[in-house]
Amino acid sequence: MKKQNSETLKYALMLITKKDRTEAELRNRLHRKGFSDTEIDEVVKYLKQNGFIDDTKFIQKAEKLAEDRFLGTMGLKNYLVRKGIDKELIESIPQIDELAIAKKLIQRKLHLIKNNSFNKKKAKIAGYLLRRGFSWETVNKCINDSLGDIESPEDKIFRED
Repeated sequence: MKKQNSETLKYALMLITKKDRTEAELRNRLHRKGFSDTEIDEVVKYLKQNGFIDDTKFIQKAEKLAEDRFLGTMGLKNYLVRKGIDKELIESIPQIDELAIAKKLIQRKLHLIKNNSFNKKKAKIAGYLLRRGFSWETVNKCINDSLGDIESPEDKIFRED
């Protein structure tokens, strides 16, 4: 490693010690700092050869990422695309337990919508989960499981007859 790259390497190491970064994230941060493309290429090559950055290891942490950020499968894929992960690698992410993550998320948010009508609760929960990247199937299961114990106004009407 050339002496002129030592400053680039030092900055790159500081960045990756703070948190795991993808190759694209690291390149972007180094570029914003003003380092040249050749310096960046050499430092990234060095870091990859020595195992400091590896996008496949980043992908292996996908389930933890989804749980920590409360993301469904599509939300996780979009997050990884924004991080600069190659689309072929993204397709190889392991299956995540969307239902469990969605249920945790609903439990955290249910108190915010407690004063709404039944239909409004369903709509708010569905919209929120869909925006977080959960599938329709997961959204429907969660709504049935979470709001199934709450009677809808229609249920009360039909029972009175």
